[in-house]
Amino acid sequence: MRFGKIVVICTAVMLLAGCKSASSVNEWDLIVAPSVLKAASLKYYWQCKVNLEDDEVVRKIWRLDENLYALTSANRLIAMDASVGGDYKWSYPVSNRAQTVFPPCHADEVTVPKTTGIAELISPDQKNKTKPFNAVIINTVSYALLINRDTGELVRRLDFKFVANTPGSSDGIHFYVAAVNGRYYAVRLSEGLYQWEMATSDVISARPVIFRDKLYVGSQDGKFYAINPFREKNRLAWANLTDAAISADFTVDSRGCFVPSQDYRLYAYDNLTGDELWKYVTQGPLRDPVQVGSQTVFQYAWRDHFYAIDLARGDKRWKMPEGRTVLACAKIDKQPYAMVLTNNRQLLLVHEILGKVEKSFPMTGLELFVPNAAQPVIYAATTDGKFVCITPESVNHITPEMLKD
Repeated sequence: MRFGKIVVICTAVMLLAGCKSASSVNEWDLIVAPSVLKAASLKYYWQCKVNLEDDEVVRKIWRLDENLYALTSANRLIAMDASVGGDYKWSYPVSNRAQTVFPPCHADEVTVPKTTGIAELISPDQKNKTKPFNAVIINTVSYALLINRDTGELVRRLDFKFVANTPGSSDGIHFYVAAVNGRYYAVRLSEGLYQWEMATSDVISARPVIFRDKLYVGSQDGKFYAINPFREKNRLAWANLTDAAISADFTVDSRGCFVPSQDYRLYAYDNLTGDELWKYVTQGPLRDPVQVGSQTVFQYAWRDHFYAIDLARGDKRWKMPEGRTVLACAKIDKQPYAMVLTNNRQLLLVHEILGKVEKSFPMTGLELFVPNAAQPVIYAATTDGKFVCITPESVNHITPEMLKD
């Protein structure tokens, strides 16, 4: 934890790394007090502050694997270590302030040519390849940036011939992204060339997801598509039709595809065959991303309730009208809890199986939150650059391995 460090060390860290301790900073008194967390068997694992320009504020935050990212009002992407003290890593100006910037994605062990051209395409030279690196890719409506996520070095800019409408996903070879015209594309990371493009019948607003050897796409035409991205022809593996638009982000993992639709239903499909595993009917359109934990699926239905659904069977565990998103799932006193943020920024400690609210307190002062239903870690921030990591008191160490998505 950063509270106990000497002021001289704090100043050096602030100047060199951009992240400083919360000790002796009165403004930290404006956020939820440690004593309030302690009453719920929680604690601050770390707290830090990132330096911003005078007219700059934090707009969005995300956590991907070992990194915590912040996007500022200047469209500057800031990377921090999510496990060790929130230490500042780097920042990169993604675009001017007027551009739309979408959430980033990760790709591991990426290798691309240092230089590109016709000669490299005809006769690839292994000596011209970069060493494998872990990448973060972030896109605007007109281009994507391939960045070394350890160093912040820009490796490649991928210019689009279309207007992007979604964030993208990557398998380390391609960047998959959708356009405003209902088409989606596979863009090669190595040269920025287009491998292929395909079309749906309506706008795509949900992020395309690559999982293992398939690409999954949800469209506002109501269809959910599974694509074989490495085939030259007949790429469509299967498609399922819902009764309304698919506009919110879905989740795909080894257990299935979990797809929210505006037809008031949450669908679970087998990711290999497309067979329906189950569907759950709510009383409102599903316009928010689904969250999938180790044993429970969480979904907010607009103007209805926040639902907790048994992952294996698709049965309702519980529902509540005020819930909006899960910030962490953890065992406290050997019991499973979901930490649910409400519409008025109350944090509820809810027994994940029974739905009983054990504790409730306001997340005072905190404005930005990372949805998370997989790890026992809460990440939150203020717009003026204060970041916090909150864990159960029983958590002694957070490692990059624990945070691997």
